[in-house]
Amino acid sequence: MGSAPSAGQSKVDFVHEILRARIVNSEYAAGQRLIIDTLSKEVGVSQAPIREALRRLEAEGLVDYGANAGPSIVRLDKQDWFNLMEMKAVLEAYATRAAVPFITGDDITELRSLNTRLSQALDAFDLESWSEHNRAFHELIRSRCPNQRMVGELKDLSQWADTVSRLVFSHERGFIIQVLGLSAGRETIAAHEQILDAVERGAADGALEDLSRAHTLALVKQVQDRLRANDVA
Repeated sequence: MGSAPSAGQSKVDFVHEILRARIVNSEYAAGQRLIIDTLSKEVGVSQAPIREALRRLEAEGLVDYGANAGPSIVRLDKQDWFNLMEMKAVLEAYATRAAVPFITGDDITELRSLNTRLSQALDAFDLESWSEHNRAFHELIRSRCPNQRMVGELKDLSQWADTVSRLVFSHERGFIIQVLGLSAGRETIAAHEQILDAVERGAADGALEDLSRAHTLALVKQVQDRLRANDVA
């Protein structure tokens, strides 16, 4: 490939990074066999780190080892993403409620600033900046949750949901971007303001949990409705 591990990077980490990027960027088809000897020649390392990296990808749910079949790209579908988002909605809502007593005035100021930047990114239809600011908004709230073990699980779940989204919606990306258009974007910003108003009041109660959960699940419903409308569900 003409590249090599960076300073301090192990060969396994190097291979894992390459193969994971290929999978996430849909360079492999679902169910495609991965030939270890071929990968070894392509990446320029021995077969041992290839095998270890593939096992790591298996643990992440991206590679499947079938009986007597060797490694292949996992087969995922849209329902996998819907299920992950439902799980995320439940954990995110609890983490938001638990974080309230630990969110400071400076945090509120930063969260409102992030929401303003979300609005600016929406006006510019800058999807990359939108995603960055939206992620930062929720990560700041999560970081104040005292149950950091749960926060770690939520972070992993969120990353996995993002990965599955890129994999299973690769052919419907245009439709998904439509879902994240002006109308849905405004709804997201408004929901953030409602969450912030509740947090600022110190409302660490079931109503805040319901509001946060509904905010996450709204995206799921919007995607489902869009896909059904375009007969691609």
